Amino acid sequence: MALGKSAHAIRQSDKWYTDENIDRMLMERHLSRKVRQGSHKNHMKGPRKRTDEDDERFAKSFEKLVLMVLER
Repeated sequence: MALGKSAHAIRQSDKWYTDENIDRMLMERHLSRKVRQGSHKNHMKGPRKRTDEDDERFAKSFEKLVLMVLER
């Protein structure tokens, strides 16, 4: 919805949503869901815990996004 309103969006993993990559990201999400639903024996533990390094990468990516927007 953000991209449709010409806004910017960022994932918690420091990746940006753009018009160029949104289709691929949605397809990956769809395929991951199919895999999870396809195997009833699959007992996934869930996502790994965020590390300080993850937080630092996100902060740098977010800062870069903000600076890019302010320069326009």
